[in-house]
Amino acid sequence: MSNAYTERFSEVVIPLARIQVGAHAGGISSEWVSLADFHRAAVIVDCGNMASALQVTLWEATDAAGTGVSYITGKVAALTSDDDNDHVIIELRSEELTPGCRYVRVQTANAGAANTYGVTLYGLVPRFAPVSTDNWDEVVD
Repeated sequence: MSNAYTERFSEVVIPLARIQVGAHAGGISSEWVSLADFHRAAVIVDCGNMASALQVTLWEATDAAGTGVSYITGKVAALTSDDDNDHVIIELRSEELTPGCRYVRVQTANAGAANTYGVTLYGLVPRFAPVSTDNWDEVVD
C-alpha cells in the first residue's frame, strides 16, 4: 500500500518561488531555485483581471546566478484577456532539464496593460521526504 494516504501534503510539496498576487505591468522574474531535491515541479498561475496578453515561461540555468540561462522548450502559458479568473498549470519533470541545469525560474511578460495574477513554483516528488516546511507560512493539521 502507498504512503500517499498518510503523507501530509506539506511533507511532499513545497513552494520554492512566488510572484505575489497583484496588478503587474511589464515583466517579472522569480529568483532562481534549485530542483536538485525534486523529480518534478509545477507552476500555478492564478489569474484575476486579465487586461492584456500575458506569457508565463520557465527558464533553466546551471547555478543560482543564472549561468548558462536558456528557455525550457514548450514550457510556456500564453494567456489572453479572455482568461479572467483562470487557473493554469505548467508541469516540469527533472529529465526535461538540460544536463547540468538544476536551477529554474519563472518569468512573466505582459503585452500591454497591467494584469492581475500571482504565480507559485512548487517542488514536487522529493528525492528525500519529508521536505522542510519552512517555505510554508503556516501548516495546519
